[in-house]
Amino acid sequence: MCMGTGGICYEPKLSTELWMVQELSLMLRSTRIPRLLKKHLDTFLKGENGLRVFFPLCGKAVEMKWFADRGHSVVGVEISELGIREFFTEQDLSYSEEPVTEIPGAKVFKSCSGNISLYCCSLFDLPRANIGKFDRIWDRGALVAVNPGDRKRYADIMLSLTRTGFQYLLSVFSYDPTKHAGPPFYVPDAEVKKLFGSMCNIHCLEKVDAFEERHKSWGIDCIIEKLYLFTEK
Repeated sequence: MCMGTGGICYEPKLSTELWMVQELSLMLRSTRIPRLLKKHLDTFLKGENGLRVFFPLCGKAVEMKWFADRGHSVVGVEISELGIREFFTEQDLSYSEEPVTEIPGAKVFKSCSGNISLYCCSLFDLPRANIGKFDRIWDRGALVAVNPGDRKRYADIMLSLTRTGFQYLLSVFSYDPTKHAGPPFYVPDAEVKKLFGSMCNIHCLEKVDAFEERHKSWGIDCIIEKLYLFTEK
C-alpha cells in the first residue's frame, strides 16, 4: 500500500455505484485517446521530455495517464470528486488524498507514482493553490463547457498558468447556435482570437466533421470540431 504525504492512500477497487454526474467535462471524455490529439501529438510536444501538462476540467480523461506514462507530469482540475476517483480506479492507479489548505473544502488527489495530481475544486479557485506554471495545456471539453460570460476570466487563468515556450491545444465545436444553445457552447473563431490573441499566436491545425447520431437530439445536423494550437508571441 502506498503512503501519501499528509494524506490517506487508497488502492484502486471496483465501484458498484452508478455514475450519474452531469458535468459536461465528464460526458465529453471517452475511453480512447482523441484522434486529433494523437495526430498532432508531435506538434504539441515538439519532442520534449519531462513536461508539465495541465488539464482544465479534466473529468476522467484517459489522456492523463497516457501523458504520465510517457514521462510527463500531469495536473488537472475537476469539480466532481467522483469523477476523479473513477479516473484512478479505471486506470488501476493507487493514490493519496489530502486537503488543499488555500481553498476551503478542496482536495488534491495524487497518484502514488507522484506524476499525476488532480485538484477537486472550482477552476476559478485554483490560482489560490499556487500550482505553478505549465509547458503544455490540453483544453478539450473545458472552454466549451464554461458559461460564455465567464470565458474571459477562464482564459486569463489559463494564460496565467503558462510558462515561457508553452504550447496550448484547444478543441472547440462549431455548429448552428440558433438550433442548440449548448453546452457544449459554440465558440466562434473571433471569440478565440479575442480571448487568446493578445498573448498567443493562433494556428488552426485541423477541422473535422464530428457529427454523431446523438447530435440529432440537439436539433442540429452538422457539427465541426476545430483544433487550435496557441504558442507564445
